[in-house]
Amino acid sequence: MKAWNLNDLYLGFDETYQNDLKRLEQLIDEYILWIRSDSKDALTYVEGYLKLSEELTIVARTLSSYASLRMATDVTNQEALKYMSMIQRIMRKATAENVLFTRYLADLDLSSLYEKSELIKKYQFNLELEQKDAKHLLSEKEEILYAKLRELASGSWGQLQSLTTANVPVHYRDKEITLSEVRNLAYESDPSVRKDAFDAELKAYKSIEDVVALALSNIKREVTVMNELRGHASALQKTLDQSKMTKDTLDAMIGAMKDFRPHFARYLKAKAKYLGHPKSLPFYDLFAPVGKLEKTYTYEEAQELVKSSFYGYSKRLGDFAKKAFDKEWIDVYPRKGKRGGAFCSNQPQLKQSRIMTNFTGSLSDVSTLAHELGHGYHGEVISSNDPLHWSYPMPLAETASIFCETILNNHLLSTITDPKERLSILEVSLQGDTQVVIDILSRYIFETHLFEKSSAPISKETMKDLMLSAQKEAYLNGLDHDILHPYMWLNKGHYYSAGLNFYNFPYAFGLLFGKGLYAQYLKDPKQFLHSYDELLSLTTKATVEDCAKTMGIDVTSKAFWIESLNEVKKDIDEVCQLLAL
Repeated sequence: MKAWNLNDLYLGFDETYQNDLKRLEQLIDEYILWIRSDSKDALTYVEGYLKLSEELTIVARTLSSYASLRMATDVTNQEALKYMSMIQRIMRKATAENVLFTRYLADLDLSSLYEKSELIKKYQFNLELEQKDAKHLLSEKEEILYAKLRELASGSWGQLQSLTTANVPVHYRDKEITLSEVRNLAYESDPSVRKDAFDAELKAYKSIEDVVALALSNIKREVTVMNELRGHASALQKTLDQSKMTKDTLDAMIGAMKDFRPHFARYLKAKAKYLGHPKSLPFYDLFAPVGKLEKTYTYEEAQELVKSSFYGYSKRLGDFAKKAFDKEWIDVYPRKGKRGGAFCSNQPQLKQSRIMTNFTGSLSDVSTLAHELGHGYHGEVISSNDPLHWSYPMPLAETASIFCETILNNHLLSTITDPKERLSILEVSLQGDTQVVIDILSRYIFETHLFEKSSAPISKETMKDLMLSAQKEAYLNGLDHDILHPYMWLNKGHYYSAGLNFYNFPYAFGLLFGKGLYAQYLKDPKQFLHSYDELLSLTTKATVEDCAKTMGIDVTSKAFWIESLNEVKKDIDEVCQLLAL
């Protein structure tokens, strides 16, 4: 089964887990008493808050990670669900105290404390962000009420989407398979398999579209109501604040992406012609393999390929991948009840990570493996940071993962001389780039319009119409407008979190920022290795713009994004040329 080994977290919901759960409750009680105390000077008070927050971060992360990882591979696991709910309840006890402390910070002169305390100086960035957040707080009673209701509202709606999509039966030809399995058939070489799988997938969605549309509608409506109450200008602006990123950076990047749509459309039309379609590319052939590389990979072959490419970049990266494979940090194959997609869960308190994939052997699956290991490597670097510097903003979260995909792809290309094999590898990479630039653009457009309608219930028909419209706007005439995917809102878990909205553009940022960084690496590998790890370490304690500046990059300039997209255009030009041979 190649299931991940979680024993370094816990052996089960056993005595050790129960003792840590009790410790979490004790820490929360200590935290509440500390925040409620009024006899301490500012220096002692803030230091006490930071020390307790550090310990809470370690214990809560370990407990909640174990429960959520158990749930990821078995969405029906009621025991794991019970403990996730219990941890949320324990943490929620301090909601009022969190509000009190943030309000305390609002008028505090932090600069006067920096010279007196190394601990406070160390967390200057965190404290100043918290100061800015103070203006968006509701009253203590309102914050407590929302924290309690959110678990029953958006939290439950999100779980419903996960449960529904993980367990929906998909009737493909003469058998019943999972949604993850049928979606993976999009990479098969047999065109009839791809078409039948696409039809089976869309048919399966019809049986669950009502309930999942209701879930998405209610989540977005909750977000809109809470943003209005808190005084956020919009869901997008709140996401930018959470991302430690400015609107100028987003506008520069989105503008460049829109400018390059015709190049991606040119590639998709060339692929359509290659596959024998008279017009543009039908959606079900987006991931159709081309060229001569029809190989599928065993998991063991994928491991060797990833390790070889990573060691070609640096010993530290190669060693990290080897460690992840050898110590069974990866849950590999799809199975019933397991979540779809892939993710990495960093555990810096253990200096480890856990990675979930749904590996079926395609080259794309190998790229996904490299991608998630990139997240894990990012986690490896930040595990040396202090506990309150273990979380990075969404745009920078994708930098290391995309960078590792690029390393793998370039390693493969360096070993290939046959034009048809080169076409196959380049085109798989370009498939990914198209998803991260053009499909992400469609998701960004879709979510923008979804929020415009979120003051009232949103029907499933509206959602499908918005998705089709967004795909037409993003893909232009590259895709056949008669064969699009109206349900791309239903199977993407990123839409179903009230706390994570617009989790789409960070992927484009990661790809294009990663492309720009890789170009720097090629110019001076030795210098880059040191600077790059420093950049990854800094992602948890600086803004997106300031992180980029350490590498000499101005992300508020459209010129940078155009330069990065030109790197993708080189691949488009070569693929179009090879497709015409």
